[in-house]
Order: sequence, then C-alpha cells, then structure tokens
Amino acid sequence: MLKSVKALKLSAIFIILIVFTSCAKNESPKEKVIAYVNKEPVYVSDLDREIARKAKSNPTFEVTPETKYGELALIIDRKLIAQAAIQEGLARKEKFTNTIKNFWEQTLIRDFVDLKNKESQDYIFVTNEEINKYYDNLSVKVTFKILKNRDKNIIEKAYKNYLGNKDTIGWQTIGPVNYEDLESSEVLEAFTLPGGEIKKFDDGYNYYLIMVSERENNDIPPIETIRSDIERKIIVLKEKTLFEDWLKKERKISRIKINDELLK
Repeated sequence: MLKSVKALKLSAIFIILIVFTSCAKNESPKEKVIAYVNKEPVYVSDLDREIARKAKSNPTFEVTPETKYGELALIIDRKLIAQAAIQEGLARKEKFTNTIKNFWEQTLIRDFVDLKNKESQDYIFVTNEEINKYYDNLSVKVTFKILKNRDKNIIEKAYKNYLGNKDTIGWQTIGPVNYEDLESSEVLEAFTLPGGEIKKFDDGYNYYLIMVSERENNDIPPIETIRSDIERKIIVLKEKTLFEDWLKKERKISRIKINDELLK
C-alpha cells in the first residue's frame, strides 16, 4: 500500500511537471527578433505593441514598412538611452514583466535625460544676438520640401538631380510652419536657408534632403514683451540639441542590427 501511494505521488509529480513544461512552452514561445541593440534583442511583439498604441492614439496612422521602421527606431533609441543609463550607474539591469519593464525604462530614460541636462547647465548660456536671431525667426513662416530615405545612394542621386534641374518630384511638402513648431535641430538649422539652397543630413537611421520652398510673414508681439520667454526656450533648445547630438553618436557607434524582412 505504501509503495502504491509513493508511486501515485511520483506519477502525480511527473504529470504536473509535464503539464507545467507544456504550459510554459505554450505561454512563452520563442519570439522572433526584429533587431539587436548592442546584443540586446527587440522582439516583433515589442514593435507590435508600439504600433497598436500609436494606432489607438492616432486613427490616421497607417502601418507601412516606413512607419514600422520609424516606430522601431524609437524603440532602439530607448534601448540605447536605457543602456547608457545603466552604464552611468543609474540602475541595474533586471528582468521584468512588460508593464513594469516599460515603466522602469521610462523612469530610467527620464533620469538619464535629467542627468545630461544637469551636466550641461554649467556651460549653457544665452546671448543677446541669439535672442534677436530667435525673434527674427519667429517673424516668418516657412514651407519645406523634404526627401527622406534609408538608402544613401537614393538621396545622393536625388541631390544631383536637384542640382541639375531643380526637380523635387516625390519630395514631401511640410508647412507653412512657425519656427517654434519644429523639433529637429537639423530642420531648425534649415529654417534660415536661402531659397533654393539644399541641405543634406542624416540622423543615424535615415538620410535627408531639405530646402525652403516658400516664406511668409508672421505677426509677433514686440521683443521686450517676450524676451524672457525666448531666453528660456533657447536654453531648452540647446539642451535638446546637445542630447540629440549625443544620441546620434550613440546610434553610429553602437552595434545595431535590423531584420528588414520582418518590416515588410
């Protein structure tokens, strides 16, 4: 009888182990990796979650290889910042559920950005010349022509084509926009380009051509009524530009590998 009870217990344990193993396999299938960021994987499910969140908040969002790549680039940037934060000793890396991990990464990114901003406080200042230049830019609205592509050769070909016959067929039109509506430091620099002049740049993911196609006047209040506000915005802009420059360097020196087949 004792042997039978022991045998029954062993059988039950054996069955439980089989069921548990089977469930574990069903609940945690091997996920497809769409990218590696310094050997850290980004899964297809990570990208799917971001796309679902974007589509929910923006009903006009269309899922295309280009928009998928854009969302993947944002995920990669967050990975790079989180990895740098860990190297700075702001946190130690652990395994979390998706919800906790996302919150942890967001907090880590915020703390790292704060750290970078504090590092720059000692040498960021604003001159009267910068305030006057910023004010002058506020008095104009600009319309841009922009071409973006992951393939540098396509951009170079389009650049030569533009120099030859001023052809901008297929370029995207953006604007008219105010100076304060722009976020990218590269586009901000292009704001004052003379008409017809073209600028080339890359952000570590895509290559760009940009030009100003139109300008129009914009009504603004007297400079003395908004001087302090302009000074504050210039400081924020300088902090943002410094961080963008840092992130662009990280993109270029990091080992980023993307599975383009999974973006189709």
